[in-house]
Amino acid sequence: MADVTGALHHDFRGKSYTLRMTMRGLAQMQEKHGNDLGGLLSEGGDKSAVPPLAPALDLISIALQRGEGLDAEEADNLADEMMTADRNLGGRVLAAAFPDVKAAQEAAPGNARTPATKRKPR
Repeated sequence: MADVTGALHHDFRGKSYTLRMTMRGLAQMQEKHGNDLGGLLSEGGDKSAVPPLAPALDLISIALQRGEGLDAEEADNLADEMMTADRNLGGRVLAAAFPDVKAAQEAAPGNARTPATKRKPR
């Protein structure tokens, strides 16, 4: 059976977990951290800077709550352990939630341009 969009399977300490970022989960993230999920969706900036950790932890926690049915406290603790072991986990959860965006970025690497708008003749 195919996974629902947004599901990521992650092996951690000998167990396989399903992390699922749904539209409700993304809405929770936006409500708490803003439309760019606390900077997780922003590109550019100082690549040597520490990434926004609270939004990344919340992202993983919410995905565990949706995918595994864990309560918030248990998911928060597990998210902390998982992200400590794998700092790229949040990015993979986002990529699973937006698979079409990832495929488009891989097909046309570089800075994407905004769609051209029709200009009124002068």
